Amino acid sequence: KNYSFSLFTAAATLAACFILLSPRVRAFVQSPSFRPLKSILHPQKQSALECSSTHQPDGMPILPSDVVKYSQVPKAGTQFTAQTIPSGLLKQHTTKKGTWGVIRVSTGKLEYTIHEPRSSVHVLDSETVGVIEPTMLHQVKGLTDDVQFVVEFWRVPGTGVVDEKREGLDE
Repeated sequence: KNYSFSLFTAAATLAACFILLSPRVRAFVQSPSFRPLKSILHPQKQSALECSSTHQPDGMPILPSDVVKYSQVPKAGTQFTAQTIPSGLLKQHTTKKGTWGVIRVSTGKLEYTIHEPRSSVHVLDSETVGVIEPTMLHQVKGLTDDVQFVVEFWRVPGTGVVDEKREGLDE
């Protein structure tokens, strides 16, 4: 087997993904909403086919770059705490088809477990966000008493009306 060719191909594919990503990264870093976090954006919709994975090496999904935020729980200005995490988030649950989620922790630590398509466990904090892939089972658990977080919901524009009933979540 020619391993040098395989390594070259993998390196070239990875380089192409970074090249596709760089203009979006520059635009994002220059935007007023920039917060230095681990990368969660996928370079662009088409590159999901070109890049070898839509997940980071640790199993965290990569948020498509063309999604827009349409909702957040709890509502803006409030956050879930260790004492107020809804029971629906503590057990396995999913989002609807086409609905992505972003878990943003402002203080403390939160455990985010992804059950599908493969199992992985992540510790989220103010510098590490969690990305929720549509229809995939997941759950959270507070790891520190001071944890505070929100869950944002994102969708690709033009993919239909958003009418989601979220069991166990009071908005």
